[in-house]
Formats: sequence, C-alpha cells, structure tokens
Amino acid sequence: MNVFNRLVMIVLLVVSMIVLPVVLVLVPARPDIVAVMGQQGLSRLTAMGEQNRLLFIGGGALLAVLVFVVCGLLLWLELRRPRGKAVKVRKVSGEEAKVTTDSIAQRLTFNIDQLSEVISVKPKITAKGKGVHVRLNVETGPEIDVPAKTEEISQVAREVIEESMGLKLAGKLEINIKHAPYPKDWSMMKKAPAPDTGYEESIPLE
Repeated sequence: MNVFNRLVMIVLLVVSMIVLPVVLVLVPARPDIVAVMGQQGLSRLTAMGEQNRLLFIGGGALLAVLVFVVCGLLLWLELRRPRGKAVKVRKVSGEEAKVTTDSIAQRLTFNIDQLSEVISVKPKITAKGKGVHVRLNVETGPEIDVPAKTEEISQVAREVIEESMGLKLAGKLEINIKHAPYPKDWSMMKKAPAPDTGYEESIPLE
C-alpha cells in the first residue's frame, strides 16, 4: 500500500505542477480567455447531458463514488497504525508462539552494538515463509579487519536469531559494512615528525 500511496501522491503533484501554474498565471492575465473557455466547456457538458441524460448522470455518479472510495482508502491508510509482522517460533512444542520483526530488529541491534569497533546497526527484517530474511547495515571504525568483523557479526546474529529466539533464517544472512570516516586530523598525525627525546638510540653491533 505504501507504493500505491506514493503513486497517487506523485500523480497529484504532477497534475498540480502543470495545472496550478497555468491557472494562476492565465486567470489574472487573460480573464476573458478563461471566461470563454469556461463557457465553451459548460456548453459542451450541457449538450452532452441533454443528449444522453441518463448516461451523463450515471457517469458523474460513478466518478463521484470512485473519488470518494479512493480518498477514503488513502485516509484510512494514513490514519491506521501499522503493526510489525510476526514470525512463528519453531522451538515451541505443543504451543504456538510468534515474535514480531520489530522485536527481532531490537535484539539484533542491542547485541551487535556491543561488539568492538561497531558504531551503529540498522537491521532490516522481512518475514519470508516460515523464516526471516535479515539484512544488517553496520557502520564500523575505518580500520577494522573486514572478514574477521563480518564473521563475528554473523556469528552473533545467528546466535540471537536461531538459538536465543528460536527462529529460522530464510536464505543467507546479508551484512553490509560501511566504514566511518577518518578523523580530520588523521593526515596531520601521520605527517607529524617524531618527538625529540634528547638522545639517540644506539644499537650494539655484533
């Protein structure tokens, strides 16, 4: 429904961008032309209504109902409170238990955020069949060992999902690593000369 809402809003915005400027410019500049166009349009509508009165009334009523339904649907979609989807827990015998995708995301965020060099975690959980598809967008320090850190994150995520929460992964665990920027004074620190200790280190020769 989010896609439908966006499409409707895009259409309304495009129509408004085209129609409103024309109306706002043409009406003050040439009111006579607007009056003539309005009279012509009204005359045509009146002629069509006289020729096919029932069809004209039916079309207008159908259009009114369609507009009312679409506006009501959009209003309901905007006002209703979306709830997170729930996934069935597989390790419960005799009873049925479910956990929401929001709860999964919160627990993953909390546990992965405890790892060293991890700055932020943004999980995206999607219910897929009897399991969950997990995508982790992780921001880390700029100097991490990427393979080792990815393996560490994967291990923690699997422990949380499969062992602690009793869920099943649908497909592979997707981990996207993003490095945080280096400090602004990083290049200056690298170029800075070594401090003068006041003596030279002597290396004994064998």
